[in-house]
Amino acid sequence: MIALAAAQLHERRRSLLAWGLPIGLWSAFVVAIYPSVEDALAKAVASYPEALKQAFGIAELASVEQYLNAEMLSLIVPLAVGYLAVRSVASGLSGAAESGRLDVLLSAPVSRRRLVAAGFAAAAVELAAVLALGLLICLLGSVLAGSGLSFAGALAGYANVWPLALLFAAFGVLVTAWSLRTPIVTGSVAGLLVAMYVADLVGRLDTNLDWVRYGSVFRYYGRAIEEGIDPLAFAGLTAVAALVAALGAILFDRRDLAS
Repeated sequence: MIALAAAQLHERRRSLLAWGLPIGLWSAFVVAIYPSVEDALAKAVASYPEALKQAFGIAELASVEQYLNAEMLSLIVPLAVGYLAVRSVASGLSGAAESGRLDVLLSAPVSRRRLVAAGFAAAAVELAAVLALGLLICLLGSVLAGSGLSFAGALAGYANVWPLALLFAAFGVLVTAWSLRTPIVTGSVAGLLVAMYVADLVGRLDTNLDWVRYGSVFRYYGRAIEEGIDPLAFAGLTAVAALVAALGAILFDRRDLAS
């Protein structure tokens, strides 16, 4: 399984730069400009409706951590890395089926479940590497600009994206057990990702609709860069992702690969 995971990581080695570099550079730009816009932001945010500030995690924007969370970690990074997660899984399963590589792999003494486990593990490592690169570039931008970004806070903020994105990799495995068409796998899970974000946003904007947030993983995402990682939420999302992926592996093992 380690060899299979390593092979998939090798095939997707370009994603580290293709995804980690833009996320890091954008984050670095955000923290670099904070000292020059800090006063203007404080005045602008003071006039924002309280519900709007709560919905987007804006708070008072009195620190570079709050600004980075509002600009990147509350929306752009989780959505981007969540989409990357399902793309990673799809390339190793549905993409392999469409190219004919899956038949070759399964002609060897490799079980379907082991193949799925390797793909899920490779996605987990890929997501961690992309987030780590984004974090390093962001911290470098803070050092060069003198923004004073907290290393512990930034580490918690980026690390907190990992279990959330891993859950969507697991959803990708689950959908692959139903369809081996990459557009269907990526499109359906990406749609679920956006739908969950919108549901959480609606619940934040309207307290009467707060109940819809229970159907969204973003309810348990939090603001780790400001408040630290919630160990229960982090472990819980990781465990749910593993269970969903395991269910997907079982269903994939039983499906007809010709359909």
